[in-house]
Amino acid sequence: IKRLSMRQRFLIILTAIILLPLRVVAADTLTVEKKLLSEYSRTAVFRNQVWQNAAIRFEQRPFSLTSVSVKGLYEQRGDAALAQEGNRRKDFSAEVNSFVVLNPRNRLFGQASYRNGRREDVVWNENSDYSLLYPYVVGDSIGGFMKEEEYKFSGGYAYRFGEWTAGAELGYRAVIAYRDKDPRPRNIISDLQASLALSRNLSGKYNLGLAVQARKYNQKSEITFLADKGSTSVYQMLGLGMDYVRFAGTQTSTRYTGEGIGGSIDLLSVSNDGENNGFSASLRADYFHLTKELSSTNYTPINEIKNVDVSLETAWTRCNREWGYGVHLLAALQQRTGVENIFGEPSGTIYPQISSVDQFKNTTLKAGLKGRIGQRLNGNRRWGWTLLPTAGYWQTKPEYKGNGRYVKMASASGGLEAQSLWKASRMLLSASLAGGYTTNVKANYSLTGLDGKGPVGSTLLSNIDYLSDDHASVALKLRGDYILNDRYAVFLSANWLHQEYDKCGGTDRIEVSLGVTF
Repeated sequence: IKRLSMRQRFLIILTAIILLPLRVVAADTLTVEKKLLSEYSRTAVFRNQVWQNAAIRFEQRPFSLTSVSVKGLYEQRGDAALAQEGNRRKDFSAEVNSFVVLNPRNRLFGQASYRNGRREDVVWNENSDYSLLYPYVVGDSIGGFMKEEEYKFSGGYAYRFGEWTAGAELGYRAVIAYRDKDPRPRNIISDLQASLALSRNLSGKYNLGLAVQARKYNQKSEITFLADKGSTSVYQMLGLGMDYVRFAGTQTSTRYTGEGIGGSIDLLSVSNDGENNGFSASLRADYFHLTKELSSTNYTPINEIKNVDVSLETAWTRCNREWGYGVHLLAALQQRTGVENIFGEPSGTIYPQISSVDQFKNTTLKAGLKGRIGQRLNGNRRWGWTLLPTAGYWQTKPEYKGNGRYVKMASASGGLEAQSLWKASRMLLSASLAGGYTTNVKANYSLTGLDGKGPVGSTLLSNIDYLSDDHASVALKLRGDYILNDRYAVFLSANWLHQEYDKCGGTDRIEVSLGVTF
């Protein structure tokens, strides 16, 4: 029997997710127009983290809703980019999102997507998932473009019994990234995540939930050289311009293995109208451990990452027939520790480990405050509006202990977004205009022994200039939904984001989506 390819398996699962809601849509008496109007005005979209609890997600909406879409994205960043992630990107993707109310006791939710993309001018990083692996990537000064294919699937189920609700969710991500020009990396990623959750209704006003999560991650990376001029040196990067000198040169095959655990405690106010008015809070903590191994030396574990993420989200919302209000606060702390393992003299391809040292450390803090006030589109009213003021603060301090190198950066931001929604015959038209400004609060560093004119040093200094640069931003979002009948609507949307940096120049991001909702 011929084995199915990854793309064939994806298409089968994608088809199943599309067809599943079609079997239950007949039992849903709410028209698609009313669903869309509810989605535009509901305060549930004002929250994010609390919905990661599979049991709490039972309350996300009181009706079934599915969207199928295709999307194109183009982004160019010029000098305002991290060198390890590239400065230009093109993506095409297809996605299905579904939330199904089977009956008063059962909810299903799922997502499937496929993305085909290309990033340009990637240097000092031949791996994928840089934000997860840094600083321990394999790097070289040549780099180039990187082609990527990503497949994502997730599915969840929530069941209510009495005052209790149980939920479970399983998600899987697979990535193939490569370059067909020297140096030629080929990265294969598998990322599996699972969660279990339980919640209880308290006096009919709140749901209190607990959730546990687990994660298993693998990335296999191989670099080959096919050109007649031969290979170039690759380096095992250690952060802030440092590399593992002992393993520099020809170690081109690596493997990353990671395991993670986490948990959350979540509180959500509930009401019979499905608006979830009132107070909500979500406290989540995750621990992730990653090991980097050199495949050609009997999988020598040269580096480890210990990463702790803690985040708190709180929100208060109030809606009536005419008006909607809300306040949202998110605070997050990340503590990352990097370990270098030390080895004795090898016996063949086996390196005996003799010690380990905590050399790299990075502490990042983020905080954001968002408000909401708006007039809803209801009854005879054919126009609604919403204002969303925002303020934020960010700081980070990466440091390499061995030679005392460190970078301290902090920034503050503020902005305002204005949204409008019009109803005209069979059309729902929405528009959003946002503007903001981010200013540097702190930017100082000590990079002892760094050659600022060399390829590694100049790249590091360029990244620092970008991350500490003041910039203004403006964003425009347009969307039109055309109601075909009571069950189906088609939509077209376009988003544009422009950022203008004081020293690094301008960036542009354009995204266009076409889809159907039912």
